[in-house]
Amino acid sequence: MLPVAVNNENDYRITRSRKSVVEHTQESRRSTVLEAPKSQSENREDQQPVRLYLNDVSNLDRRNWPQGEARHNNNGVAPSTTKSGPVPARMPQKRQATESSTNLTAVLNNKKTKIADKRKIEYEYDDLDAEDYDDPAMCHEYVLDIFSYFSDLETRMLPDPQYLYKQRHLKPKMRSILVDWLVDMHLRFRLLPESLFLAINIMDRFMSVEVVQVDKLQLLATASLFIAAKYEEVFSPLVKNYAYFTDGASTEEEILQAEKYILTILDFDLNYPNPMNFLRRILKADDYDVQSRTLGKYLVEITAVDYKFIGMKPSLCCASAMYLARLILGKEPVWTGNLIHYSGGYTISDMKHCVGLLFQYLIAPVEHDEFFRKYTSRKFMKASLLCRSWAKKFHQENKDLFDELLSTTKRSFDSISSSTSTSSNSTSSTTVPSTTSTTS
Repeated sequence: MLPVAVNNENDYRITRSRKSVVEHTQESRRSTVLEAPKSQSENREDQQPVRLYLNDVSNLDRRNWPQGEARHNNNGVAPSTTKSGPVPARMPQKRQATESSTNLTAVLNNKKTKIADKRKIEYEYDDLDAEDYDDPAMCHEYVLDIFSYFSDLETRMLPDPQYLYKQRHLKPKMRSILVDWLVDMHLRFRLLPESLFLAINIMDRFMSVEVVQVDKLQLLATASLFIAAKYEEVFSPLVKNYAYFTDGASTEEEILQAEKYILTILDFDLNYPNPMNFLRRILKADDYDVQSRTLGKYLVEITAVDYKFIGMKPSLCCASAMYLARLILGKEPVWTGNLIHYSGGYTISDMKHCVGLLFQYLIAPVEHDEFFRKYTSRKFMKASLLCRSWAKKFHQENKDLFDELLSTTKRSFDSISSSTSTSSNSTSSTTVPSTTSTTS
């Protein structure tokens, strides 16, 4: 046999692997001739799968496999040797579905049936999600499952509503000052609203399980916003910017150490269903009105900065904020079947407590100066001034926030639509002029 010329290292490896295959086949044939014949059961026990390189497998001639013999033995392993030489070991079978994945499928199916049963109720609504079937960004196929998961998740991610009274060194007034300072830092860094909501949630959840000294509150708020910005922002501010904003109260090393400690206590669980997700969902039923969105965003942030709303679900706060925003703008009916459905099923009776707290905050003196100043700019349509002026006038006129004529249900849909047309001249004339003049 003439020596084969080798041009490079790769050809040398291929030639060497082919030579090893030929030598292996020759040795196996010699051994089969010299050895005494064994029974079929003994051959199966002695057979061991031979693992070959990819180059070796490619050189095997599968046409020479025996026709009458089984490809696999009882154990599901391919025979390692045949008359034509070694055979590659059998590839592993496809992994079967585990019990956890089967249970997950059953849970999702149960949720879909619950959602379907929830639709058969006392209000009418339009399927607005069907309009987004050709928009992949709206997740038309998964939107119901996504918000069903959010509704389960928001309960688990709530802080302890009584933690302020369990802290030995902390009072509600201190939290108000701390959150107001946090809003100012968030505004200076021009971060997303999601970062502010997540930072306040991290801070509240941490203080629900850990006792915090008064001199460490500013460090806690700074580290919470630092974590939230890393989680939500595309470009997060550097740690030296946070240290500079504290005016020397916290160093870069202290902020980084606080970040590690907070995440360790919270078990790195940051899956907080942000209120902005629920607000955008409700705005679909309001035709994405810009004025409703701006006022709703202001009212939702009230639920984050005021300690009275600690422990309330974000979806409930967003539904209450949207109800009050539509009431301020004079929209009739204020709460419809579409708004009930896309808010998660909240009716007026479910929102009475939360709407009442929002209204009391608007008629009370200003408690959070930086937060109030933030929404007095033209960028936010002077929402704080508009809402407070409307609330004081509404309170002086001694009107009812939860009038039956302000909502529509399946039972009174036709009657209300006819009655509102006759009474709109008397009811809307007292509210709409005040809002329009203030907005202009």
